[in-house]
Amino acid sequence: MRRLLALFMIILSFSLFSQSELSAEEMAMFKSNVVIPQPSEIIMALDRLSEVNWKEIVKYDYTANYAENYKIALNLGARVAQGFIAIQAEDRRNTGEMFSVSRDLAENFGANSEMFIDKDQISNLLNDGKWMELRGILDGIHLDIKVEMKKYDPDYVALASIGGWIEGLHVVTKALLSNYSEDASTILYQPELIEHLAAEILNVKEINRNNPEVKLINQEMPKIQKLCDTGFGNPIPLENIKQLSKISTNLINVIVAETKKEGKNDDIKEDSNIAGIPIAVFVALLVVFFIIIKKKKKGGE
Repeated sequence: MRRLLALFMIILSFSLFSQSELSAEEMAMFKSNVVIPQPSEIIMALDRLSEVNWKEIVKYDYTANYAENYKIALNLGARVAQGFIAIQAEDRRNTGEMFSVSRDLAENFGANSEMFIDKDQISNLLNDGKWMELRGILDGIHLDIKVEMKKYDPDYVALASIGGWIEGLHVVTKALLSNYSEDASTILYQPELIEHLAAEILNVKEINRNNPEVKLINQEMPKIQKLCDTGFGNPIPLENIKQLSKISTNLINVIVAETKKEGKNDDIKEDSNIAGIPIAVFVALLVVFFIIIKKKKKGGE
């Protein structure tokens, strides 16, 4: 049922049917069953509408070093989306990297090794070019991770979903800018989905909502909604695509920006000044001091 609803959403977004051809019951069903399509479904659908050079369209990020769970969740969503793009591009290196980075991030939420296939199996599938199988595996891992995240806090599921969707928006708008067509632009007309995501991110707990990345997302979602809502069956103008690309690029840059996990080195850095003297200068003065003492001793002898 979930797959059918997701497919129904994609069909609607492509305007293959006019609104008048949908019954009131079908439209009500669509609005009351907002299902977030898997990134792979969106990417496959866009690929059927226009020629996209997936290998050149995305900048992969391998960072997994984040201090806060809310930030880990946002990036986990983004990395899974990048994993689907790497598979779509048939990019061996980055497919393997995204499996690895997603695993590192997911472990923060209790994901265990049994959820993932080992590196040798991934290598074999990559070498054999079994892209559809890899896509299915990543789909399954994606859903399993969200189950584990929900045990920690439902907020993290919402944040992962929005992180993946923003990366999808980022990549799709880049694809449209490189090869714009009115038909392809309609994939971004998803008013119920965008409204659902905007509500989800707005309703996370205050402790997560007050973080800078989440604040920025909440600030930008109304702009995204307005730019995408051109009316059912109407293309999204190229100028709107340019603005959406600018917004989503900025959001992704903020999301993936690295934050170090706290550790012993943090204390060392904080104490690296002694009486206002940088540690390197302090060490140099000590060396000079000992040289002078040594010369004085020699002179005394």
